Amino acid sequence: MKVLFSIFLILILSGCSFGGFQPPPPHDHWQLHNEKALFPNSDPDVLTKYLARRKKDMKDCGMDFVTGESDNPEVNLCLEKKGWYLEGGPICEEKTMWNRPACIQWRKKHSKPDAKPWQ
Repeated sequence: MKVLFSIFLILILSGCSFGGFQPPPPHDHWQLHNEKALFPNSDPDVLTKYLARRKKDMKDCGMDFVTGESDNPEVNLCLEKKGWYLEGGPICEEKTMWNRPACIQWRKKHSKPDAKPWQ
């Protein structure tokens, strides 16, 4: 019993020593481009309305709204058209999406010639 308690205590202390488990970096979160104007903090239901909008837009585009991510570039581009963005930059300039055919076509129209993959 002492051994089990010691192991549990070590795990808790080591978890606290590095700051606990952190959420993904901000470049990985979808944010609405004009969220402050659409959802002012003065509204008491601001969080409920914001999450309802996020859920609706993600479902409309075919994205899982719980995880908030998709491996399909068309789904991600649909979400960008609805006004959502990633802090790191456009999804088609992200490293894992860079060589996808839909993203290559998107970059021909929208990216700067010297664009580099991020993340």
